[in-house]
Order: sequence, then C-alpha cells, then structure tokens
Amino acid sequence: MRLRELFILSRGTKVIIGITFSVSVIAILFAFFYYRSKNNAADPRVMKAREMLHEYDKASGKINSLEAFPFLDTAAAIYESFPDYESSFEIGLIYNNRCSALLLMAVYDSTINEIEKSNLLSLAMKYCDSSIMNYRRWIAEWEKLSSEEITSKVVPFMEAGNPVFKGIKYTKVLSGRIKYILTAQTETPRRLSVSLTNKGTIYRHTGCPDSAFYCYREALALWSDNRTAESNLSVLMGGEPVTPSLIQTLFPPDKGTKK
Repeated sequence: MRLRELFILSRGTKVIIGITFSVSVIAILFAFFYYRSKNNAADPRVMKAREMLHEYDKASGKINSLEAFPFLDTAAAIYESFPDYESSFEIGLIYNNRCSALLLMAVYDSTINEIEKSNLLSLAMKYCDSSIMNYRRWIAEWEKLSSEEITSKVVPFMEAGNPVFKGIKYTKVLSGRIKYILTAQTETPRRLSVSLTNKGTIYRHTGCPDSAFYCYREALALWSDNRTAESNLSVLMGGEPVTPSLIQTLFPPDKGTKK
C-alpha cells in the first residue's frame, strides 16, 4: 500500500469527522455565550472578588496552599467593602478555604513538628468557627425568603443610579444577584456541612473524638451526600473509609436538589 493511500478517507469517516467537528464548534460557542451571559449578569462591584476566588480554587489543593492566601485576602477585602456583602456567605467561604488550607498542611505536611501542627490546627479551628458562624447567620437571614423578599432587601444597596452600573443592563445584574442568592439557599447548608466536617477533622486530630462525632453527624444531617463526613465518621467508629459507588461517581446529586 502506498503512503498516499493511507490518508484516503472513506465517505463514512468524512461524515464522522464532520459531525465531530460540528459538535465541537457548537460546544465552544455554547460555552462562550453561556459564560458571557453569566458574566454580564454578575454584580460588577464584586467581579474581581469572584475572579480571585476562582484563582484560589486553581491554586489550592496542595500542601503549600498558603501561597494562594493573597487571593483570599483580596476577595475578602472587596466583599467587606460593601455593606450588603460584609456578612454574605462568600465571607464564610473564604474563612473555610483558609481553614481547609491550614488543615491540609497540619495533617499531610511531614516536614512540620508537633508544635507547628498544633498551632496550625488551632488557627484552622478559628477560621472554621468563623465560617460556621457566618453560614448560620446567613441561613437564618436568607434561607426562607422568597424572590420578592430578597429583591426588597437587595435593591437599597443596588440602586440603578449607581455609577458602577452605568453602561450595563441593570435589570439583568439585579436578576442575576437574586438568582445567585436563591441558589445559595440550597448550597449554603451544604457549605455549612463542609465546615462542620472540617471541624470534626480538627477535633479528630486534637484528640476529641466525641466532639468530632457530633460534628460529622450534624454535617450529614445538613447534607446526607457529604461523602467526606460519612467516610470520616466511619473511620472514627472503627470502620473503613467510605468510597462512592460507580453510579454515585458518574451521577452525583443535582445541586438544585435539597437533601
């Protein structure tokens, strides 16, 4: 067979390639317009803070996640500069991210001594408690509100005449903020569950198994699909770590579903 014949495509192969290319183009266009629409609906006052949290997410997950703390500090400073965000759930998220980074280092960094580990766990607990307090306060204030009630609370801080909204579609931004809070009504109890899981893990590593037990139980009561809490509780009770089934891995619970 000559070399040129190796590159001769059958009609069926050309059709498959054409379909694959078309699907790829459609997917790219969909992603472009979808994320552009989301960005257009985002509150411009805290857009930079969201970017900082995204950058932190990309840089975190390593033992040296502390290097990414400036992203969290910048995001916190932005949120806290606006009265309607200074006690928002985003602040709780920042506290919990700090806690998680310190906890990761305390548990997995083999280069630190016991005193350093104890100090890291102590600081992680302070951040964890701050996140829990923030989430509980947010849930008490916002969880039961309707779309109309949320609007009445948000509008005084997002007046259409504010120069920051000049040149953008104000109604779209306002609607986006309301939808974001409505989504948070489901997600924030799960965020609280994650913080309680972290607190339980800190208790485990500081020799307080009873306190860890109650934290994991409360975490699961808030979010029954919290596999980390479930696994830690199993280990705490002398069992094996819990791993999700193949079905659970392929089809995780819908974020819009309350448990």
